[in-house]
Order: sequence, then C-alpha cells, then structure tokens
Amino acid sequence: MTKIISTVLLTGTVLMNAQVGINTPNPEKELSVNGTMKTSGIVFKSPLEKLGTDENYTFIIKSPAPENKITAYNDSFVPNSPAPINLIQFKITCDPTDKDWVNQFDTKINSNKFLVVISSFGFTQAVRTYSADWLTPVPQIFAFSSGGTWKLKADYQGFAPDSSFPTGVWTLNLLVFDKAYAKQLNTTQDLGSATTGSAAAPLIQ
Repeated sequence: MTKIISTVLLTGTVLMNAQVGINTPNPEKELSVNGTMKTSGIVFKSPLEKLGTDENYTFIIKSPAPENKITAYNDSFVPNSPAPINLIQFKITCDPTDKDWVNQFDTKINSNKFLVVISSFGFTQAVRTYSADWLTPVPQIFAFSSGGTWKLKADYQGFAPDSSFPTGVWTLNLLVFDKAYAKQLNTTQDLGSATTGSAAAPLIQ
C-alpha cells in the first residue's frame, strides 16, 4: 500500500513541473494555449511577468453593469479602432471676419458612446479689446453634447485679434474615453453667501 501511494505522489510531482501545450508542440510556460480560450475565476499572481521584446499586449477590460461585457483591444490588429483612452487633436482656423471665434465645431464623435474632455488648447494670435485696459482676456473653451455628437466651442468673448493680424488658429487637444470604461458624474453646487463649501455627498469613494 505504501508503494502505491509513493508512485501516485511521484507521478503528480512530475505532472506539476511539466509544461503543457494546447495546439502548440513547444509550450513556453506551464500552460501554453495557441487559440481561443474561455475561462472564469482567473487569478493573477504578483508580480506580473514582463512581456518579452517579441511579445505584444492586449487590454482585457470588463465594463460595469448592466453591460458586463469583456472587450479585448490590441492596436496591432485593430489599428483604427478606438482605445479605452484616445488623444485627438484638432487645428481649427477661425472665420476671417472674427479671427478668434469657433461657435460650434462638430467633431462627429458619438456622444452616446464616448466622453470628451479638452485637456489643453492653444491660440496663434494675441487678442485685444477697445474697453478699459484693465480687462484680462479669458478664453471660453468647452466641449458639449448636441444632436448625438460632441461639439467644440472656443472664443475670447469680448476680445479679438487686431484687424491687421492674420486669422487665428485654435489647437484643441481632446481626451476621448470609451463610456463603457468611464463614468460621467455631474453636480451643481451653490455656495450661497459663503466663500467655502463642500459637496453634498461624495460622487466617488
């Protein structure tokens, strides 16, 4: 009886140290799968192993309820597909009669699927006003959803480049997030007659 138990233990030890390949004759790890796989309850050990120089990456992301979908993203095989986070730059030349006003620019980005944030901006011309000289130009730069797409607005309201200057060009850098992986939280707060305040409730925690 003791001999049988020893044989079973020895066989189990050999199998645990072996490399097993599915659809591959040369497994590189304890388990190498060449093909599609369906599983549940995956646990990653820490630290995660670094990719080799000849290995590529793939994002595997689970969206929140109620979708609860798994999306794989790899830029090498879907180069024109959106990533979870995208950086898009627009250079917009203004109306020559106004020189600094973009009242509405349609990005054609689906506002039901994506969240757009203007991360930075630039303008090519100096602006001035014919009012009191202590006024400081403050740009109005924002993205808003209308008609199912994201629109952009850019303007130095009450100011404009001098008539002798060339038409201005806005550079708007956008961060575009897939809404399946990003939350949009909106709140309006009123400080009343005070100069300090706090949120009524934490929006995230």
